[in-house]
Amino acid sequence: MTARHRRCGHGTGPLHPGDQKAVAEATAMLTARKRPAPWTGHGDIAVRIAADARGLERGRPADGQPADADPVALVLIHPDTEATLTGTLHCARSRIHGAWTTPYRLLTHAVAGRDLPPEVDLSA
Repeated sequence: MTARHRRCGHGTGPLHPGDQKAVAEATAMLTARKRPAPWTGHGDIAVRIAADARGLERGRPADGQPADADPVALVLIHPDTEATLTGTLHCARSRIHGAWTTPYRLLTHAVAGRDLPPEVDLSA
């Protein structure tokens, strides 16, 4: 009988390839969180849903909106399927973390299997 074991992080020897992938994804997420790419007014954005929360959501600004608009009209979208999760919201520029990058995917409600809060308010 063959037993399958996963490392607990305290074992000796090289990491399993699956563990290496998880470590690389977590490292990329932490680096992107610490040094966000600035949002230039175009493309998807990473937005903080709650002012004190660490999670981020992917937002897509409305078409034809000026790059320097405040507040920004946007919809929240699923990071993988790009399906719309909300109607149009008005988001204060102070809530924008930066340009959306793939490592932020780990910080979203959708990937964690949770629903967005019922009353999302991004105005402050």
